Formats: sequence, structure tokens, C-alpha cells
Amino acid sequence: MTARHALLVKRCRKYAGLLLLLAAFSAAAETAGERRWIITMTWLPQAQFAGVYYAKEAGIFEKYGLSVEIRHKTAELSIIDYLTQKRSEFIVAPLATALLARSEKVPLVNIGQVSQSGAVMLVAAGKNGIRKAEDLKKPDAAGKPRRFGIWSVDFGMAPLAFLRKQGVAGEIVPLNTDIALFLWGAVDVISVMEYNEYYQILASGRQPAELTVFRLRDYGIDVPEDGVYTLESTAAEYPGVCLALRRAVMEGWREAVKHPKKALEYVWKYCARDNGRFDPAHQYWMLTVYGKLLGLGTPQAGVLSPAAYDAAVKLFRRSGLIAGSVDYRQFCPNLAETSGGRP
Repeated sequence: MTARHALLVKRCRKYAGLLLLLAAFSAAAETAGERRWIITMTWLPQAQFAGVYYAKEAGIFEKYGLSVEIRHKTAELSIIDYLTQKRSEFIVAPLATALLARSEKVPLVNIGQVSQSGAVMLVAAGKNGIRKAEDLKKPDAAGKPRRFGIWSVDFGMAPLAFLRKQGVAGEIVPLNTDIALFLWGAVDVISVMEYNEYYQILASGRQPAELTVFRLRDYGIDVPEDGVYTLESTAAEYPGVCLALRRAVMEGWREAVKHPKKALEYVWKYCARDNGRFDPAHQYWMLTVYGKLLGLGTPQAGVLSPAAYDAAVKLFRRSGLIAGSVDYRQFCPNLAETSGGRP
């Protein structure tokens, strides 16, 4: 064999090795692409999840090489159960819910942050003598402690932290999302989302001038809400899928905010599929208000900042609502390095 032939054989072997390596990568990519990934929303179908619906229906998930099925939480299970029971690879859930689960040793991680600000409010009827935060400490006209309708468990963490920060010690009445007790006067104050229950109160006929509103973010309690979560094991095994999912969801949200009519068509589709109620006016309000929480167009879009994470952890630990926490890097593994300022 001549020296020239030997060099040619050596090069062929080198290129053959490269081709085998590329084939392996291609096979792995196809396996990840062909797999169907389930993402479960933390609530019934509504415009709060319009960006995820848009990403699915407009082919954005497919653009990022993902086959995704969207599901919604049922009343029988908590949203965290969908991860721990392997019913879903990904969930959309509030930061407070995730922090509580993490403090209870559930190994979940944040792979994307949808909202950058909170929409939690407390609403009171002005006629009951509540005009400012200091009035929340005062008894009602009958001399009894104020009654506060607060969401149960994790959804009530931010309102409870607010009341404890203000030194309020009234009676806590556990609620779901029903505003009936407030409308009937059975509670003096109720926790609401600005994009959801607050609209329902206004739609019931109450005028804004009749209400006293406490936006928690105006009182230093601004806990970001929905993020995308998965188990540590999934994030470690499929980092590329997690990054693609985050980018697809945020692109879906940019398009949903830019094209609200089309976004609401997709919301209606999922309401019809899962037997959800669709009120066009309410869903448009929700899409408009929720869209302002996302920080779209900023480098922070899609990423939970260390400052927001640390503030939420300190708030809930100081309030006695969570017992422990993990380092930001463990809660958001490799997120800062992979984002590059992109959503």
C-alpha cells in the first residue's frame, strides 16, 4: 500500500467515524422528536394558557421539533401529582405552588417562567369601612374580626403572606374560586386574580368605585405566577427538549398577544374540547390583563430571575408558609446559561 493510499484509508476511517457519530445524534434527535410530550395546565381551559394553545395550534411546537399534547388538571389531583405520578412530563403551575412542593422534597425544577409579575389582589366592599390596609385590622360594624375569603393551600400563600406582613389577624375562610360568599356579604375581603375573579365581581354589577382593591405587588409582594416545570430527571435527560419547549411557549405567547382574535379562537377550541365555559368578554379581559404580566420583548421574558426567586423564597419562609428551599441554580438548572437573553 502506497503512502497515498494509506492516507486515504486513514481519512476514510476518520470520516466513517464522524458519519457514525452523526447518525447516532440523528437517531437520538428523531427519538426525542417522535416522542409525544404531555404538558398539563394548572386549571380549566381559559385564556391564562392562550400562549400554550397558540404554540400547539399554530404549529410552533412542531417548528421546534416537539410533539406536544395539552391537558388540563382535574379536581381529583393536584397539579404536582401530574409530575410525581408520571401522568405528565411538564406542567404549568404558579411559582408559589412549585416552592411549596419543593419544600416538601418534590424534585421539580423550573424550565421556563411565563409570568414575570403577580396579579393577586384582595378586594373589599368600601361600604364595610375598608378603605386602606390599616382598616383590615379593625373589627367590622358588629365588633367582630374581619372575615377573609382566601384560596385554600398553595393558591392562598401570597394573600396570607400579605395579611401576616400587615399584622392582620382576622378569620380565614377557605375558598375555591367562587366569589359568591363575597357577593352575599359572608366575607368582608376576598382573594382574586385581576384577570379572573375580579372581572367576575365587576360583571356581577359591582362598580369599581364601590370596591377597595389591594394589589399585592403595590405592597411589596410581587410573586411571579405561572412557570413551566418538570422533574429534575427529565430536565437532566432532555435539556434540549426543555429549552425548545420554553422557547416555543414564549413564542406562542408573543403571537397570542399580537393576535388576540386568533388566540381566543384557540381558547374556545380547548374550552369546547374539555367542556369548559367560554365567555368571550371575560376571556378577552383575561388575555389582555395576563399578557401584561409576561415581560414580552425584554431579555427576562421566559426566565425566572434570581432576584424574583430569592424574594419569593424569603417571603414565604418568613411567613412560615414553606419550611425549606433550594438554591436558585438547583431550582432553575442551567437556565441562565441556555437562555442567551432569548425567551
